[in-house]
Amino acid sequence: MAVDYQKVLDFMKDSGHRLKERSGNVSDIGVTKTNVTDEDFAIERGFKAIILGFGSDHVLYAEEENDVFVDFENVWAADPISGTRCFIAGEPHYSITIAHIVSGKVVFSAVYDPSVDELYTAYVGKGAFLNGIAIKVSQGNTRIIFRPSSKWHDPEVIRRAETAVSLFELERNAYSMAVNYCWVAAGRFDGVVSFTKDSFPEFAGGFILQQAEGCFTNVHGDSNIASHDRIFIGGNKSTYDELFPVIVSATHQ
Repeated sequence: MAVDYQKVLDFMKDSGHRLKERSGNVSDIGVTKTNVTDEDFAIERGFKAIILGFGSDHVLYAEEENDVFVDFENVWAADPISGTRCFIAGEPHYSITIAHIVSGKVVFSAVYDPSVDELYTAYVGKGAFLNGIAIKVSQGNTRIIFRPSSKWHDPEVIRRAETAVSLFELERNAYSMAVNYCWVAAGRFDGVVSFTKDSFPEFAGGFILQQAEGCFTNVHGDSNIASHDRIFIGGNKSTYDELFPVIVSATHQ
């Protein structure tokens, strides 16, 4: 069966409209972790139903109930709600994210931010888009997003990394990481450095940044990221070229 990306996008938009109506009026139902809602489960299960309809060689890799990466021909990496903390609090910017990985390489991804009705998409070899309009990275070299996870295990690494990028104008926020990568793709920021607790939003957001003529890699310089990666660097080429060596140095002392 052919993959119907529009079916995936329609589901994301419909789910996002519902999220916007419920934002600020949901409870955290997490038991083993915080910031989990009934919508996280509902959206992940909805993704799974759609993906299973594409054939038995398609599998979902997502944060809640499908969090074991399986090496299939077609893997769909999803974060049902990236930035759930913002969704619970009734604040922007949270998102629904998904990426289609074929033989280890992303070929399509989408990130939808319902709070501002922004849908970012990317298709391999075709570029990146915001609400259907092509986007590209900036030509600047000043503003970067610096996002260490609150769950990062080694605060000394974070301190060294922050010192290494202190000459840049740093943006720190608690928004969806996928949205942050898309903002770099759209030229709103010049680069990004993130230390994460997982890699679900990186498959989608990182691919959109790459297709917007930017760079996005793990700390080893690999553009095809893996599920176990936790340190990411991205931006336009000039900014990436400055960020990458200093982050590598800061994390390997």
